[in-house]
Amino acid sequence: MGSLKEIHAAHAAEAKRRYLEARNPAEGAEDWRFGLSEARKVLVKALRASDFLADVPTALRSSGSHMLALRHFLAPPISQDQFKLICPAWPKASEKSGNPVGDANAVAVAATFNEWRNRRLTLWLDDERKPTRSEIREVLLALSPLIAAQTVATSRRNRLASKQEQAVVKILMDKGWTRLPSSLIDRRAAVPTKHFMHKTRFATATATPQEVDVACGLRNTMVLAMECKVTNDETNSVKRINDVLKKAEAWRTHWGSFVVTAALLEGVIAAKDVERLIDNKIQVFWSHDLDAFSAWLDEHV
Repeated sequence: MGSLKEIHAAHAAEAKRRYLEARNPAEGAEDWRFGLSEARKVLVKALRASDFLADVPTALRSSGSHMLALRHFLAPPISQDQFKLICPAWPKASEKSGNPVGDANAVAVAATFNEWRNRRLTLWLDDERKPTRSEIREVLLALSPLIAAQTVATSRRNRLASKQEQAVVKILMDKGWTRLPSSLIDRRAAVPTKHFMHKTRFATATATPQEVDVACGLRNTMVLAMECKVTNDETNSVKRINDVLKKAEAWRTHWGSFVVTAALLEGVIAAKDVERLIDNKIQVFWSHDLDAFSAWLDEHV
C-alpha cells in the first residue's frame, strides 16, 4: 500500500476514467440543446424587463439575475469578477440570488453597461428606436451560445453533485441516522451523534455563515462538514478545491477541531489539488468508493 497521497492520486485517475467513460455524444447534444433554449429565455427576459435595454435600471430593480444576459451584451462579454472591477457599485451576489438591485447601484450598473455595450449589436439604442425582429434574431444567435457554453458545464456538474449528496443521504438513512431540519449551526451539539442536516449553514467568525452540503453529527459533539464536489476538468478543479479550503479555514477559525471538513470528489481532479486538501487536514472521499466513507463514519460515532 502506498502513501495517502499516492492512494488518492490513484483514486483521482480512476475518477477521471469513470467521468470520461460516462460521457457520450447523445447526452452532450441534448445538454447543448437545453442550454441554448435556456440561454434564449435568459436573453428574452432581460430584453423585455429592460424595455429592450433602454431602461436597464428598471430590469435590475426587478431582479439582479438579468446581469447574466447584460454582461454578454458588452464588447467583449466579461465575467462577474471583471464587471465588478469596472463597476464596484454592482452587488455581484444579486446575479445568482436574483435579489433586486437598489436604485443607486442599478443606475451605476446601467451607466457602465452603456459605456461598454456592443454598439454593433445594439444599434437600435443609438438610433433611439425599438429593435427590429432581425436585430433580436441576431442577438439571440450571437449571444445564446456564449451563455450556453458556460451554463451547460455548470448544469452537468450540479446534476452530478446533487447525485453525490443524495448518495451520502442514502448511506446515512440506511445506517439509521436521523435527518434534522436544516438550520443555522451556531452552537456545539446542534447536530447530535448519528443525526444529520442536508444543505445547512455553519456560523463563522465573519458575518456570513458558510453553507455545507451535509453536516453529520459524530461522537463528542463533533460534526463532519461534507462538501460534494464534481469537476469537469483540472482547471475547474482548482476553483472547486479552493472553495472547500476557504470553508474549512472559516470553520477551523471559528470552531477549532469541533468541525471536521470532508470533500466527496468526482470527475476530473488534478492530483495536486487533492494533495492540497490532504495537506490542510481535510478528509477526502470518492464517489466511486463510498464504502470508505461508510467505514469512516462507523469509526467516528
